Amino acid sequence: MTHYPLLITHYSGIVFFLLGTIIGSFLNVVIVRLPHGKSLNNPKRSCCPKCHHTLPWWENIPILSWLLLRGRCAGCRDRISIQYPLVELSTGLLFWLFYHFFPWPVATAHAVFISLLLVATVIDLQHWIIPNEITLVGIVAGVAASALLPELMETSSRGKAALISMATAAAGYGLLWGILELGKLAFGRKRTIFAEPLLLRLSCAEKPLLHLGEEEIALEELLLRPSDRIVAHANWIEVAGQRLTNQHFFLQHQGLRIDEHAWPFEKIIPFQAEITQITLPREAMGFGDVKFLGCIGAFLGWKGMLFALFGGSILGSVVALFLLLVTRGRIGRSIPFGPALAAAAALWLFHSAIALP
Repeated sequence: MTHYPLLITHYSGIVFFLLGTIIGSFLNVVIVRLPHGKSLNNPKRSCCPKCHHTLPWWENIPILSWLLLRGRCAGCRDRISIQYPLVELSTGLLFWLFYHFFPWPVATAHAVFISLLLVATVIDLQHWIIPNEITLVGIVAGVAASALLPELMETSSRGKAALISMATAAAGYGLLWGILELGKLAFGRKRTIFAEPLLLRLSCAEKPLLHLGEEEIALEELLLRPSDRIVAHANWIEVAGQRLTNQHFFLQHQGLRIDEHAWPFEKIIPFQAEITQITLPREAMGFGDVKFLGCIGAFLGWKGMLFALFGGSILGSVVALFLLLVTRGRIGRSIPFGPALAAAAALWLFHSAIALP
């Protein structure tokens, strides 16, 4: 009889791990569908994105199915990304750790929060965005969790905990927004003059893409604000069936502008120009990061929010320095800040677990 509590504790940890892998499987659906505006409920069953083979239950067992299928679709034999088992395994291990370190109501709140962090991290790494469905819903969830579990905000009053959570979310948003605005004023534009003329093109797949030499970037990543614009001088421009020479042109949210003439993007693509100089808008981070810090503050309070901000800045700088050294200064694209914020927030959670009496 004396062994039963130990057995229950042991198997409960396994149950939480398995529950985490199942949640991780759902998180993969969110990661794949949310950035493309697809419904999380349609199709209801998981399917191969290439051949649309619907997965029976035995091909949808977290981690195990990927291993048994050797990382390939049973229908078309196309590779299944290793992202799927990694997210499932990570979620399972984190749920298991929360079960061992926290009382179950607090562990549940942390499990919701860590799920948001995982989804935001993978989406930001893949698409350089953190959707509002993660950040804004996360703020609401953080305030609700604090009201139900006031110990998250280090108080016994539910009303006070909710107010602290809301105030911290607003403070995190405001603090990072202020840093973003100051960065925009100081480093908001980058002008490049080319020794040799460079070909600039616009194309459109799902969204307008800017091709600058061998570089390719979505216009929406450069034109984050209504006031943002790309300014370039061209030896020649081919637009709307015309060829213009020795012109300045502007790419902005409304489309292309040359002197008093303006065209929407759908009227000019494909577009190309031979440019000699270009001025690009740039941001230290996106507005998704600003709202993401608000979400972190809603769950962790002001201490955790500040730790995530400064710890994330240090982590991001270390990663950027490492990549600069490895690539010899040719990183090629911006480094998203969201994963660094998420990693620092997760570190704060485990720090608080170790600090518990």
